[in-house]
Amino acid sequence: MKKRQIYTISFTLAIGFLIGGIFSPSIYSSAQSNVLIASVEWVTSQINPLKTKIDKLESTINSQAAEIALLKKSISEGGGLILPEYVYVKSNSASIYSGALTSYRKVANVAVGQRLKVLDEHTSTEKWYRVEYSSGQFGWILASDISVDPVNTPKTVKINKTTTVYSGALTTYRKVATLQSGQSVKYISAINSNNETWYNVELSSGLRGWIQASYGEVQS
Repeated sequence: MKKRQIYTISFTLAIGFLIGGIFSPSIYSSAQSNVLIASVEWVTSQINPLKTKIDKLESTINSQAAEIALLKKSISEGGGLILPEYVYVKSNSASIYSGALTSYRKVANVAVGQRLKVLDEHTSTEKWYRVEYSSGQFGWILASDISVDPVNTPKTVKINKTTTVYSGALTTYRKVATLQSGQSVKYISAINSNNETWYNVELSSGLRGWIQASYGEVQS
């Protein structure tokens, strides 16, 4: 009886070892695969952000290379014109024209110190800049009337002809005072209104109003 039990136990163990031998490699292989997949996913998660940055950098480099190529081409063809972004009126009385000649229609007057946005440049007998002198208003101004550097803001306006001071920058506004020739008033600012330059001034009494620029000369 004992012999039979020993044989039974031995047989059971043998079967167990056999089954273990068959399935253990499979379990081990599966675990290995899971570790490998996890490693690949981690590496991919680290590489993808770097790849995105590299792609952006390549795009930037390509864009800059294209700009450089265009600039080289422009220079080789005699171009290479670099315009200032803004210019400043340096003449006491400067005019804006509809074209790059004084024979064109005068569209506005601009005050000394006024900043103008530059859009284009043209040289015929004289050098001209195409500028935006008011929102959505464009014209041409002589280069001799402007400076690429900011101009000192005027401090006073000397009246050269008796004029009226208005409450706004149009003659339709209320009249608030009269200024005589030779009189000086404090300069505040200047604007272009209805294609005409107006000075905002302050009288000795402290009263402020507007005069047409053609009736006064700004002084620093």
